[in-house]
Amino acid sequence: MTRFLLILALVIPQPSFGEPLNLPEALKKQLEKLVTEYPNEFAVRIDDITRGETVFAGNQDVPLNPASVMKLVTTKAALDLLGLGFRWKTDVLIDGGLLSKSLTGDLYLRGGGDPTLDLIRFKLLLKRIYDLGIHAINGNVYVDRSIFPSDTYDPGQFDDEPLRPYNAGHDALLVNANVFDVRFIPNQETQTVDLISSPENLNIINELKLTDRPCTKWPKRPSIIKGQVVFQGSYPASCGIKQRQYNLLSPSAYFKNVFMTEWAALGGTLDGQILDKKTPESAQEFLSIESEPLASALRLTNKWSSNVAARHIFLTLSLQPNKTADITASRLNINDWARQRGFNTKGFFIDNGSGLSRHGRIPASLISSILNAAWVDASMPEFVSSFSIPGVDGTLETRFTHSPVNAQAHLKTGYLESVRSIAGYLHLSNGHTLSIVFIMNGDALTKNPETLEHIVESLYETQ
Repeated sequence: MTRFLLILALVIPQPSFGEPLNLPEALKKQLEKLVTEYPNEFAVRIDDITRGETVFAGNQDVPLNPASVMKLVTTKAALDLLGLGFRWKTDVLIDGGLLSKSLTGDLYLRGGGDPTLDLIRFKLLLKRIYDLGIHAINGNVYVDRSIFPSDTYDPGQFDDEPLRPYNAGHDALLVNANVFDVRFIPNQETQTVDLISSPENLNIINELKLTDRPCTKWPKRPSIIKGQVVFQGSYPASCGIKQRQYNLLSPSAYFKNVFMTEWAALGGTLDGQILDKKTPESAQEFLSIESEPLASALRLTNKWSSNVAARHIFLTLSLQPNKTADITASRLNINDWARQRGFNTKGFFIDNGSGLSRHGRIPASLISSILNAAWVDASMPEFVSSFSIPGVDGTLETRFTHSPVNAQAHLKTGYLESVRSIAGYLHLSNGHTLSIVFIMNGDALTKNPETLEHIVESLYETQ
């Protein structure tokens, strides 16, 4: 422990007892103008963590929609309430007899809400089932999704974009975030466009026509016609190879697609169907797998802004043995956690934990309090490393690339129609670290998407 604290002392900027930091005059005037002209649409809080002082604050107690910055609340609460060592479990059970590598009966896969169950790990799960002696299933495969709410989720309810991955809903046995990667490959020899999906076996009707024109736009949005994915329109050859992710199937249909493909690839057979059903008490445990520690899910949530991972973490906060998670209970648990940490929760409302909501509200002061508290907690390295590094990775990989802020911050951004936000830690060249929170609501403030980037760049010049 002593060695660990010594290392932290070397890499974390230490408290400075020099003069307080002063904002660049032009930036200070800009912030003061925004605070005055937009008292209910703009909020800011800037703290010098190394001195424990507030550098600038305005409208900080006004509850605003933070978009994906709300994920910082969900992930920090999870670190405190679940613990760094928390892992999700996925169970495999059998209800029947196993003889000569044939299961006469049913196989149950009981989801535990793991948001990190990607294709690689799902393939390994099926291979373990196969290697442990089940090659033929002479019965049904049942998927137990009962630990999460079973209410029907409409992926198009938020913005009428049901095929976009950010609109995927929670599912206790979610595989690969329910995402299909589709590559568009122009074939000059045949004057066609090849479509390759991962996972495979997606029922695609390809009606794309290759054209010789500038790549000003290309057909990104397919139609779903009688359960088939149909791509239509003209694809400019000058676009080259493109790739896009889609949320094309329901979680049940997605699971069936992936299971049948990968089970057959192993040489496994299934005589029955793949259905949803709660695991009966008569079923016997065959094997269990665990997710990576919580930190892996935090990176998905903050660094890559995964809404579905945030939803899973949020629901997990209300999981109890033999009970279904509940969104209202999760909200109450987060509010209780915040109050126990001494945070002021006035005006705070968390909807689904992801920030993909028109109803979520939080004051900048509460986000700032969480950032400042997290900086001195034992879980600080895992929390901070889950943020995007400007110009390096995550959602900020291609932003701030030619800026002094490049690789000098750990930030989380939020983006919705009429909402822009950014929060996190800015590491100044003089050794100070700032915790920063900016939230903009309303068309007048958010019409220029680069405004917040310019403010952060100006803030980096603070001395």
